[in-house]
Amino acid sequence: MLAEKYLTELGFTMEQAQEFITLNVNQPEVIYNTAAQYGVNNRMLSEISGFSRNIVTDYFKNAGFISPELDRCILINYDLGALENLVAFNTREGILSNAALCDIVKPAVNKNYDYDSPFTPPNPKLQSSDSIYSSGELGVERIDNVPITNENVESLFYGTLINMFLALEQSELDQINAFSDTGNSEDFQTLLLGALNDIPESTSWSDEQLAELVTDEAIHIMDEFWNANLYGILDHSYLGLATS
Repeated sequence: MLAEKYLTELGFTMEQAQEFITLNVNQPEVIYNTAAQYGVNNRMLSEISGFSRNIVTDYFKNAGFISPELDRCILINYDLGALENLVAFNTREGILSNAALCDIVKPAVNKNYDYDSPFTPPNPKLQSSDSIYSSGELGVERIDNVPITNENVESLFYGTLINMFLALEQSELDQINAFSDTGNSEDFQTLLLGALNDIPESTSWSDEQLAELVTDEAIHIMDEFWNANLYGILDHSYLGLATS
């Protein structure tokens, strides 16, 4: 679990964290402030306590705290499970390179927002003193010890979006785009999980089509990122919607 790995990095055990929560369950401000101090987010608190992430956020909300302050992972604040395999650096060249994708996305985003901001540490005071992102800071258990640079986060962002669309067939994407509700229902989540977990043997997309899908989605995600109290740059992606 991400929480256990992150707590170990901090010098604590799961048992110590569970005992702390039990002792202070009637003092949400103590749990909230301590979690904020150590960079323990809602997802980790869910794993530690055994309660769902929604119950954790409601616990803080009912106590008058803005729990998104505890959504600190720079990539994603949800448990991706098997979908973690889609999170990867982008090593492609040509029109799918980071530079080529950036050339399309950056001018569109910079009309309203700062393109570089989503790739920077979400909370500088919690930034690693060793200039390395741990898996706990990234929010992805299998990726660890990543040097803190905008370029690395940008590469993970684009690499993940590319893998995400490679996992989707045209018919699946058509179903997703045609879904009648706002994308927050269990039915929509089930559709996304099924589609993203069932990776086709061959891709439905040419490089040109894939570049268009990725850049359109990147612009959309960045717009949503700036209009919501979430830190993870992938929180608004299909991966985030499938596991939130």
